[in-house]
Amino acid sequence: YDLTRSIGISPQDNIYALEKSYSVIKDFADKNFNDKKVTFFTTGTVARSAPELLKRIFDDGHEIASHYNFHDLMFKQDIQTIEKNILEAKDSIFQAIGEEPIGFRAPVFSIPRNRLDIFELLAKHFKYDSSYVLKLSEKDYKNYKDEVPFNIDNFLEVPVLTKKYFHPKLQMKSGGTFLRFFSKSMIKETMLHTYESGYSPLIYLHPYDYLQDREFWVGRKHFLKNLNLTNSIKYLRQIQWIGIGNKSVFPKLEYLLDYFEHQGPMKILLDK
Repeated sequence: YDLTRSIGISPQDNIYALEKSYSVIKDFADKNFNDKKVTFFTTGTVARSAPELLKRIFDDGHEIASHYNFHDLMFKQDIQTIEKNILEAKDSIFQAIGEEPIGFRAPVFSIPRNRLDIFELLAKHFKYDSSYVLKLSEKDYKNYKDEVPFNIDNFLEVPVLTKKYFHPKLQMKSGGTFLRFFSKSMIKETMLHTYESGYSPLIYLHPYDYLQDREFWVGRKHFLKNLNLTNSIKYLRQIQWIGIGNKSVFPKLEYLLDYFEHQGPMKILLDK
């Protein structure tokens, strides 16, 4: 949906690919997670285009959390636009599953430190958030716990910690493209770094990260409708997003499960 929207054509969700991605991840979870559930962060667009799928996921016992309305870069928007999109996404999820989400994660972790006002807004609408990318290797992060969002009352921030490898600009996260591109031992070390820093290690995946037949691929004919350099780059970048390392995801997860036990959906962290 968001790729087609971003290239200037009629937005559309690939319902077949979404259905298949849930079937595949559900099968893996049923075999490996000892009946413990997971958290699905979903945009408002998915809630509106595939409400039956979202309800099935919810009825299977998994947590449905918000991933904003569209997959937009939030820091580019003013606070009024952000709140409007938060509320629209919450309502769309409620209409699909009959329950409002209590958790949030920003698309592309797109809340930088100069937009802490966004976290203060999130605290009005959610009980927890997992959008903050925490780079403890940076000296100015020494007193981060005294800052927003970690010091907001009745609001839990579950950060995604990075670990530096090789070069300061290579800050590894334990999920997404990093999980596909880099070795299982590097992902393990990143998760250990998170645990040793006092936080819960997180694995995050997009539906396209583990499907292996390019089910989410947007064909060239769609790009030709509004052809320019930016859209041509997006067409080629699909190879990065959905074409490299997908077959390694589940073997890596099985390896990581030898070191870390899956704890369940993220909402359980509110009780700890």
